[in-house]
Amino acid sequence: MIKKLIPFFLIFAFLIVFMSCRPDRSWEQKIITTETVFETVVQTVEVEKISPYAYELLRGMAKVDNYIGGPAAGHSIAFANISSGLSYTSLVQESIVWEWIEAGGTEDSIMVLDNMTDREKAIENAEAVFSQGIEVFIEFFSDIDINAHVGMKAKENNVYMIGVEVEVPGFPLMGIDNYGAGVLAGQWAAGMVEPVYGGWENVDRLVYLGPGDPDSKAALSVYGSKVEMVYSFGNEADHEMEGSKAVMAGGVFMAGDGGRAISDVLNSYPEDENIIVFCLNDSVAEGVYKAALEKGRWDPDKWLIISQGLDERGKQLVVEGVIDASIAFFPEKYGDYLIPAALAHIYGNPVPPYIFMENAVITSGNIGEYYP
Repeated sequence: MIKKLIPFFLIFAFLIVFMSCRPDRSWEQKIITTETVFETVVQTVEVEKISPYAYELLRGMAKVDNYIGGPAAGHSIAFANISSGLSYTSLVQESIVWEWIEAGGTEDSIMVLDNMTDREKAIENAEAVFSQGIEVFIEFFSDIDINAHVGMKAKENNVYMIGVEVEVPGFPLMGIDNYGAGVLAGQWAAGMVEPVYGGWENVDRLVYLGPGDPDSKAALSVYGSKVEMVYSFGNEADHEMEGSKAVMAGGVFMAGDGGRAISDVLNSYPEDENIIVFCLNDSVAEGVYKAALEKGRWDPDKWLIISQGLDERGKQLVVEGVIDASIAFFPEKYGDYLIPAALAHIYGNPVPPYIFMENAVITSGNIGEYYP
């Protein structure tokens, strides 16, 4: 009997030893569970940091004039205009204010100031903004040194800034891509040489009217046009090459400048008839037209005038057939870009470092599509 029980006791003892040697599976399960819970918590925190008001989403809302949820409600921004008395800049200002209200803000929650193209006034306005606890400060001023000073003070006061046309160092810039606008103008003009003149060989003169300072932002528009013309027609479109059909005149900003510049060209080339002219703005284009008219050299079928900006007078000149094409800068749409940028920052989302207007070539044939 005892001999029969010995195998049983041996098996029982072996089971006891085996069970005591097994690893503690409950402890391992606790570790796994703890790790899983920890990962879930981290993921939840990251999701909570992301706001739905990303810049691209807000831009989409701006395009259809429908800001879902009124994201500007309860927030505050400021805008300092370079000079509210100018036609172009007043349209920029109206656009920003209108877009802010459209996004759920109020007139009381947007602080509007006029820098009056004055350095001291710009500094004074900035100090006023910093004293009000504004969340985003949109600055439109042409002096990079003053912008740098104001930008430094903004960082000290924990105020986010966005520069308009001229950068505020350390902050995003919104405005016109001058080089891109110049390229658009050059591409359009190059495409018109064949239908208007029957080929490049029939073009008598190509005139670039620019600022004169090759390092200026405005010069990029002239350079962009020149690059496209040289690409299409070779060295004859480059004013720096011997035997070229091209002429460059600098310091051409206003109508009077354009008139004097084109008069000099016409005096130098009295036999020229088929003439292409690139202008910095619509005012210069009008000056070119009037000077050619006074000299008895104007023929709308033989001149191609390409301009930049498309201001109110420019629209009339396009309709009248004086300006053949103008690159629209759309000052009435600046708010469509600036308000989404301001709101994206307010909600903790990144803002693109460079925000460029989407320009378009406006002619007498399509102006009604953009300005019914």
